[in-house]
Amino acid sequence: MSNIDVSVVVATYKQEKYIAMTLDSILAQKFSGTIEVLVGDDCSPDNTGAIVKEYGEKYPDIIKPIVRPKNLGAFKNFKDLMSKAQGKYIAMIEGDDYWINENKLQEQFEFMESHPDYVATFGQSIIVNENNERQEGWEQYITFAGEGEYTVEDYQNYLLPGQTASSFYRRDAFLKVYDVVTAIKKGKLRVFFALTDRMLVLSILGAGRVNKSNEYYSAYRYILDPNSNSWSSQNDFFSFRNESIFLLTMYELEKIAKYVGLPLNFDERRKYEFAVIADKKGELNFFQVMALRFIDFVTCKSKKDFINFVVDRKRKYKNNK
Repeated sequence: MSNIDVSVVVATYKQEKYIAMTLDSILAQKFSGTIEVLVGDDCSPDNTGAIVKEYGEKYPDIIKPIVRPKNLGAFKNFKDLMSKAQGKYIAMIEGDDYWINENKLQEQFEFMESHPDYVATFGQSIIVNENNERQEGWEQYITFAGEGEYTVEDYQNYLLPGQTASSFYRRDAFLKVYDVVTAIKKGKLRVFFALTDRMLVLSILGAGRVNKSNEYYSAYRYILDPNSNSWSSQNDFFSFRNESIFLLTMYELEKIAKYVGLPLNFDERRKYEFAVIADKKGELNFFQVMALRFIDFVTCKSKKDFINFVVDRKRKYKNNK
């Protein structure tokens, strides 16, 4: 049996500008237990792999560098890292984020040790740009659930318990995420778009109780640059493609929720998205607008209620003209 308390899993790709700061923030942790840091560089075309190797040579008892000779893709890279993790608990952080609280691991470890009925705990995050400058104005638009127990109602309101770098999981519960992934791979769940942090949180929520703390633990790097490798740069803006995927993802998350035994209904969010699509008409052509509205309607759970909403919205619009 492993004597490692916490495995820190770092999946990275093309993040030479940030990976050293990420690893330094891990090494700065004041943790009383045992720790391993698994860093998987997915065959980056820049110097990320060299930096990861350098840290492995400098801190061989803590950092375990895994530099891929060929690109596996984000999911396979992460899955392989998880298969090698030996800790009782799992803490994840992406290669461009960093921890801002040196007691992050200690505080979350103590909470989980004293609350065996919880499977995960999250904290708050600040948002920074590519120059590590805090962007408080952005934080009001990227909100998370409040302090206390995180619930399916929070999830239904499209609130996550926290950003990935603020998370801390019980390893046994985290491995249940693979039950969902396996069901998807074997065709028991027909899901194409929902392999995201939201699927992970939903799977964990199905495994047990989740806690949310108001302590600030991490910095989430939010970059809107088409040349950046960050998720936000590639996906976090309105477009026909992104909105289509978003609407379909809600439908697929509802299927995953049913699989893990959780009630989930995104119809209120669908109504909100209907209004968003209307507001963005100028950015779309007629056929794109109609396609998005069709997806919105077809995926909703209560067709009658949705139709009533659309009719009432149209009536109010006419009366206000």
